[in-house]
Amino acid sequence: MRGSLLALGLAVLVGGAGLLPAALGEDDPRAADPPPAATSSAPAPDGGPGAGPVAAWLDAALPEAADVAASAAVRQELTDAGVPSDRLRPAGGGVPAGALLAVVGTAPEGSRVVAGFDRPGDGSRLLVVDPAPGEPTAEELARRQSLAQALLANPTTRADGAAGAVLRDAAVDQRLLSLLAAVTASDGVGIAAFPSLPGEEGTALLARRVLVDAVGGAPVPGDPAATDRLLTWLAAQVPPFAPDDVEVTDAGVLVSFRYVSDPDALVTGATR
Repeated sequence: MRGSLLALGLAVLVGGAGLLPAALGEDDPRAADPPPAATSSAPAPDGGPGAGPVAAWLDAALPEAADVAASAAVRQELTDAGVPSDRLRPAGGGVPAGALLAVVGTAPEGSRVVAGFDRPGDGSRLLVVDPAPGEPTAEELARRQSLAQALLANPTTRADGAAGAVLRDAAVDQRLLSLLAAVTASDGVGIAAFPSLPGEEGTALLARRVLVDAVGGAPVPGDPAATDRLLTWLAAQVPPFAPDDVEVTDAGVLVSFRYVSDPDALVTGATR
């Protein structure tokens, strides 16, 4: 499935519906084996009792292994805001590989703002940045653009308003985009929104979260059978296409990936 998912997604260029009849498990006996993805009626993790917005964002947005480097003063501020101390690292000797950086005020040159939060009192903002962000190659960017255009052109895709604009800009994490293309190639998908996490508003991040409200023309979660098939199929995916979080809400199924610096390269490495 690792190499085939992206190839399947590219197949939506020719219309796609029904190209993989068992992709969502309707007729494939293997689809009954994996347990459904973990579900929740809550919109996002809250970071625990007493956690502030930065702690809640970190809990929902970053892989468990990802740390945040900061100066001593900013580390104290983050700890006071509920961020676990074991997720924080000193920034004095440079930012460890794979870690993000928390700063107050202006983002360092060449960094990517991942999230921003108002600080009480002086009107300044605390920024979480990727100090060495990965960028797609020209080939990877063209592949993402082609896949997004194909997804929009497929008659089984519904993505109106802001969701359609995100796809037209190809501003979707390649892991999520490949996943959506595979669903579309099989059954068609209704995309209600690409919601960002609180703190990520106004950033230039690729969309990593999608609210799916229909599969194969059936509403989710309104149609229990369609919802169960989607959850089972999502649970059967393998990295890098396996979602980090799947939540069933009243408005649809929210599928989320945690932040990585270079998702295009991650998919390229998995599909060679």
